[in-house]
Amino acid sequence: MGTNWQGVNDAVDDVVVGPIPPRVDASMGPGMMHIEIDKVVAEMGPAPWSKLLIEDERNLGTLIASMPGQGNHAHWHSNFDEWWAVMAGKLRWELTGGKIIHAQKGDIVWIPRGTVHHIVTEGDEMSLRFAVAMPPAVHVWQEECENCDVTWDAREP
Repeated sequence: MGTNWQGVNDAVDDVVVGPIPPRVDASMGPGMMHIEIDKVVAEMGPAPWSKLLIEDERNLGTLIASMPGQGNHAHWHSNFDEWWAVMAGKLRWELTGGKIIHAQKGDIVWIPRGTVHHIVTEGDEMSLRFAVAMPPAVHVWQEECENCDVTWDAREP
């Protein structure tokens, strides 16, 4: 697996020459240079919820909270790999082919494009994960999870 750096560079319309002071430092939402996670969690309230914290032409960073037993809708991505930093609690990734990943606070999980993933909070406390994806982060929704008994209504991407 390699990187086509030219393709990455082509995706960036706003290229700077030389070091410059920060041009973006929003007081709220995407564009904040310093995000205090404890404040975001307090503002959002009880799980489940998600909040987009970082957004530019190459990155989407979303903070996601869920309670024990809660999970996302199984899906996959055709054109980008996705990864998460687990910030609190314990999570289970159920993947195409029967692979299961158990992760906890301090772990990083990386899933290659094309792999169906269904993420569920385990244990007895809220989980918090920071998901990093590439815009526009198109999801290909699945109606079932091959590793569990969960099914969902059909969804459009």
